[in-house]
Amino acid sequence: MERTSALYERDSEVSALASLITLAQTGQGRFAAVEGPAGIGKSSLLTQVRNIAVPSGFSIATARGTELEQEFSFGIVRQLFEPLLAVGGPEEHKHLLSGAAGQAAPVFGPVPGDASTADRDFAVRHGLYWLACNLCEERPVVFVVDDAHWADIASLRFLLYLQPRLSPLKLCVVLALRPDQPAAQRDLLDRIISDPVCQVLRPKALSADAACSLVRREFARAAPGEEVEDAFLAACHRATGGNPLLLKETTATLLAESVEPRAVNAGQVTSLGPRAVARWVSFWIHRLPARHLALARAVAVLGEDTPLEQAAALADVPLTTAMQAMADLQRIELLRPSSGQGPSASTGYAHPVVQAAVYHAMTPERAWAAHRRAADLLSQAGAEAEKAAAHLLRLPPAGDPQLLKILMRAARDAHSRGSPHAAATYLRRGLGEASAPRERLEVLHQLGRTLRLTDTDASVRYLQEALPLASNVHHRAAVASLLGNGLLLSQRIPEALEVWRQALAQLPPGEPDLTARLKADILCIPLFEPAAPDLRQDLLREVGRQRLLRPGSTLGGKFLDCVIAVHDAVVGDPRAVPRALRAVQDGELLHRAIGATPLALAWWVLICADRPEALTSLDHAVTQAYREGSTSSLTTALTYRALAWLRRGSLTEAEADARDAIQATETAGISLHRLILGPLLADILMEQGHLDEAEQALDWALKGDALPLTGLIYHLLLRRAQLLRLQAKPSDALDAALAAGDAFLAAGGQNPAILPWHSEAALCLHLLDRDEEAQPLALEEVRLAHDWGAPLARGRALRVAGLVHRDEQGTALLQQAAHRLRSGPARLEYAKTAAELGAALRRAGQRKNARRLLTEACDIARRCGAQPLVQQINAELRAGGARPRSPLAAGIDALTPSERRVAELAAAGRSNREIAQALFVTPKTVEAHLASSYRKLDISSRRQLGEKLPAPA
Repeated sequence: MERTSALYERDSEVSALASLITLAQTGQGRFAAVEGPAGIGKSSLLTQVRNIAVPSGFSIATARGTELEQEFSFGIVRQLFEPLLAVGGPEEHKHLLSGAAGQAAPVFGPVPGDASTADRDFAVRHGLYWLACNLCEERPVVFVVDDAHWADIASLRFLLYLQPRLSPLKLCVVLALRPDQPAAQRDLLDRIISDPVCQVLRPKALSADAACSLVRREFARAAPGEEVEDAFLAACHRATGGNPLLLKETTATLLAESVEPRAVNAGQVTSLGPRAVARWVSFWIHRLPARHLALARAVAVLGEDTPLEQAAALADVPLTTAMQAMADLQRIELLRPSSGQGPSASTGYAHPVVQAAVYHAMTPERAWAAHRRAADLLSQAGAEAEKAAAHLLRLPPAGDPQLLKILMRAARDAHSRGSPHAAATYLRRGLGEASAPRERLEVLHQLGRTLRLTDTDASVRYLQEALPLASNVHHRAAVASLLGNGLLLSQRIPEALEVWRQALAQLPPGEPDLTARLKADILCIPLFEPAAPDLRQDLLREVGRQRLLRPGSTLGGKFLDCVIAVHDAVVGDPRAVPRALRAVQDGELLHRAIGATPLALAWWVLICADRPEALTSLDHAVTQAYREGSTSSLTTALTYRALAWLRRGSLTEAEADARDAIQATETAGISLHRLILGPLLADILMEQGHLDEAEQALDWALKGDALPLTGLIYHLLLRRAQLLRLQAKPSDALDAALAAGDAFLAAGGQNPAILPWHSEAALCLHLLDRDEEAQPLALEEVRLAHDWGAPLARGRALRVAGLVHRDEQGTALLQQAAHRLRSGPARLEYAKTAAELGAALRRAGQRKNARRLLTEACDIARRCGAQPLVQQINAELRAGGARPRSPLAAGIDALTPSERRVAELAAAGRSNREIAQALFVTPKTVEAHLASSYRKLDISSRRQLGEKLPAPA
C-alpha cells in the first residue's frame, strides 16, 4: 500500500518559503523555522523547500536530528557539510577549508599533528561560518534541518552564531521543530526562533473539508469506487484533530483491518484517535516474520541513515535476508526508500514517530542488549567513539573499563571539536563505569574543568569529589585551584580559602610555581567579595609581604604580580602600574594564560592607568583568542578591550566588542561575566544616548539564578545611578551612587579610576541644587585621582569639581581638567571638559575662546559617536550666537579606529574577504567600513586609498 504525500492547505507556507529562497539567491541570506506538533506536515514542507530550490541552482544540504544522536557533537553540522565537502574531491575539499574555514577542520576528522584538548568552541563556530561563506561563493545553498528539537547543542550554537551573519550570504536555512523540545535544547531553540531574523511558520491542523478530502483519497487509492460516508469522515477528523499524519495512519489502520467507511463504523474510528500510529505499527509488527522484525528493531536502535550491513549485523541476519526484509518493510512504509544500492544501501524510518513506536515496543532489557551490541559492533568496525558512545548513553552503569575507554575517547573527540556540552555528557556517563580511584579522579577532574564556566555548581561538586583522590602533588594543586575558583564564584568564600590553604600546606618544598599560583588564588578573594574584617586584614598583610618579596619570573610569579598590582590599584597606589607592566610585557601570560583571571586583572590596572600597552596587549589577546577559539578567553579579551575603547572614547568599537562578548557569553551559556559586561555596555549606550537599551543591559546583568552577587556589584550600582541621573531622577540616582560607594569602600576601594562614585554623587547633588554638599565629594575625588595620576581620572574629577563650583573657581578647575586631558588618549572626556569650559567662557563673555573650544569639542564628540554631547554643544553654540556644527568633515582624523584599520589593509592590497578573515568580522562589515572611509576621505575607489593612507604597520 502506498499513501499519498500530497499537501493540503499549505499554500501560504509554501509561498513564504519560496520568497525566502528567492531572497537568498540574491545574497540576502534568510532563516526560517517551521514549528508544529508531530505529524502536522513539517517534513512535507521541507520537501517543498528542496523542490523549489533545486531548479533555481541551489546546492541542498539536509540534516535530521535524532533522539539517539542528540549528544553527538556537531552531528547536524556534519550531516549538512560533509556531503558538500565530498562533492569536488580532495582539492576542492582543501580549498573549502582554506583560510579561516580551516578552524572548522576538527569537526570533520582528526587534524594531523593536533593533539590539543584546549577549549576552542568559538574557533570552530567561526570556521564553520567561513566554510559556509566559501560554499556560497560557488553557488547558493539551502540548509534544511528536520527534527531540530533533537539537534545537538554544538550544532544549535553554530546556527545561533550564523543567524546574525546571514545577510550577505546566498544561504537559506530552514529548520523544522516541535514545540515540546528537550530541556537541553529549549533555550537555544527559543533564542533562534525568537530572533527577528527568523521567520516562523506554524502550519495549522487541517480543516474538516481538507481532512475529508485526504481520507477520501486514501480510500479511493486502496478501494476504488467504494463510497465513504460523511459521518465516517467527520469521525476521522474529530479523532485526529486534523493532524495529517494521524489522518493517514488512521486511514491505513482502518484499511488494514478492513473497516468499511460507513457511519455505523464511526465508533471504531473514535477508538483509534491519537493512538493511530502505534496501532498501525503494532498491526504490522505482529504480522512480520521474525527476521523482518529483528531488522526493524535494529534500524530503530541504530537510527537515521543506518547502513544495511550494520543493521544486518545487529539483527544477526544474513545480508541477503536483510535486503529482502528491507524491501518488504519499505513496501508497507515502515522504512523509507533506501539511498544507495545493494549491501551499501542505507535506510531509516519513514517518520520519527513510527521509529519511536517500534523502539518503545521493545522491552528495556532487549533495548539495552541491542545498544550494547551496537556499541561493540561500531567500536570493532573502527567507527568514531561518539557513535559508539551514543549507544552507551542508553545503558545502565556497569563498571566496565572497556566502556569507560570509549566514553573518554568520545569526550576528548567532542572537546577537540569544540563541543563542551557533549564532552560533559560522555564524562558524566563515564562515572558509572569508573570504579578504580585513578579512573574516577581523571573523569571527575575532566568534568570539573569542562563545566567550570557553564555550570559552576556542578563543577564544584565534581571537583570536591576529585580532590581527595588526587595523590600527585601537581594534580592535587590543579584540582584545588579549579575547585577554589568555583567556590569563590559561588560565593562560598570560607570554603574556597580552606581548599587553597590546605593545598598550599600540602605542597612540598621546591615548588615555587605552584606555591605562587595558590597564593595568587588566595589573594584574589578580597577583590571579588568583601571578606570578614579579620580575614581581610590577614589577606592584605600577606599581599604586603608578597609585595616586598617581589614574585619570581615563573607563571605563578606573574600571577602574583597581577594580583598584587590590582590590590594596589584598588587603593590608588600608582606602584600598581609598573608591576602590571612587568607581568605582561614578555607576552608569556598571553600565550599560556589568556583566559586566566590574573591576566584580566593586569589589563584592568593598565586600562585604569590610561596606558597604551593595555590596548596593544588586548589586540593581541583578541586575535589569539579568535585563533585558539576558546569562548571564555575570547569573552574576557573582548570585555576588557571594550573597556579600553570606552575610556578612549571610541564608542563604536567599544559597543562592537561588548556586544560580541555578550553574544559569546550567551551562546556558551556563561553567566559569570554579566556583572562586568552589563554595566559596561550600559555605559557605552548612555554615552550614545540610548537610555532604554542601557536599562536593558543593566537588567541583563542580573538575569539568571546562576549569577553570584559578588563585590563587583558596585559597577552595576554606579551605572544604575548614572542612568537614573540621565532619566532626570537625581534623588534616586544619588541613593544608587552612594550605595555603589559603600560597596566599593567595603571592598577596600578608593581609586576613582576604577569607580568614580564621588563625582557621580556630586553630579546628582548638583542637579538637586545642593552644591555645598557636592563640592567636598568632588574635591575628594580630585585628591584621590591626583594620587593615582592617570589623565582620565584626574580630568573627570576636575571637570565635575568645576561644574559644582561657581564663577572663577569653577572655570579654573575646568581649565586644569582641559590641560590634563588635551594631549591624552581620553578623547571623549576631553570633549566633555572642553564643552563645559566653553560654556563657562561664554557665560563669562569670552565668546571667541568659547566658540573655539565648543567647535573642537563638537568635532571630537561626533567622531566618538556621543550624540547627546553633540546636541548639548550645539545648544551652547546657539546660545552664544554661533551656528551649530555641521556633520563631521572628511579626512583621516574622521575615521574610526576600525575604519582606519580596514582602510589600511585595503590600501596594502588585501581583498575584502582577506580583511574579514584577518579581523574576524564578516565581509559585509568590511564593505560598510570601506564605504564610510571612502565618504570621509572623499574618494571613490580602492586604488585611491594608497594615496591617502600609509601602509599598515
